[in-house]
Amino acid sequence: MNNRKLLKTVQYVILVTGVVLILLPMFLVVITAFKSNLQIADNWFSLPIPLYLDNFKELLAKPDLKYAFMNSIVIAGAFLIISTLLLPVTAYGVSRTMAGNRFMRYFYYFLIIGLFVPFQAKMIPLIMIASKLGMMNVAGIIILYIAGSTCEGVFLCAGYLQSIPPDMEEASYIDGAGFFRTYWQVILPLMKPILATVAIQNALWVWNDFQLPLLVLNKSSKFWTLILYVYNFKTAYQTDFGLIFASFLISMLPIMVFYVCMQKQIIGGLTSGAVKG
Repeated sequence: MNNRKLLKTVQYVILVTGVVLILLPMFLVVITAFKSNLQIADNWFSLPIPLYLDNFKELLAKPDLKYAFMNSIVIAGAFLIISTLLLPVTAYGVSRTMAGNRFMRYFYYFLIIGLFVPFQAKMIPLIMIASKLGMMNVAGIIILYIAGSTCEGVFLCAGYLQSIPPDMEEASYIDGAGFFRTYWQVILPLMKPILATVAIQNALWVWNDFQLPLLVLNKSSKFWTLILYVYNFKTAYQTDFGLIFASFLISMLPIMVFYVCMQKQIIGGLTSGAVKG
């Protein structure tokens, strides 16, 4: 009995610790965004009394902010649309043919190996190739993001497709549906949970990524993403924490809206296959 109480206590301590570690940074972002630099220097953890709104006024008055914001939306939006169209098709082909096709089986193994190659190992050759092909722009970084997400996306989608019995496709063929109609009306609707899960993961990665935009889009400020734009609030002599945290708060809003809209599909994708029978 005592062991059970001790175990439950440890579980609650771990849970509370995890919640604090997750919410504390968000709490600091919110309160710091509404404080002046003098208030921030005085006490990081103090509440913003009174609320200081000049950070947002100054930030929204900057003419380059809208271009950085639009670049981030264009890059993330185009990437999500293209990858959502390509990943399920590729995963479906790999999942349904690799059992009897040696090439597709080795292709799948190659994708799995690609998951374990860190970005730092392929960073220099990737940028050299992109520079040679004239891809150091918004269109180029979208292509690089699509290439970088293929391994994990196909791996997750192919694993999910293993839980969908081929009998459903065979029944569709018996009813007179062709391959494309079966894929569009039977398979693709069943893949919505995993596609939503992959989409939110990729959206978080692309929207918050700093390293790849820094390497690809640093030649001109008109190509900057929101994260690159925020980086310029830090100079060699000072850091404007008020503007930085205000921009952090603004940059969080699109992802939060996207997550709220896709919440059911994301939870379905994470929990699918957890219960058997």
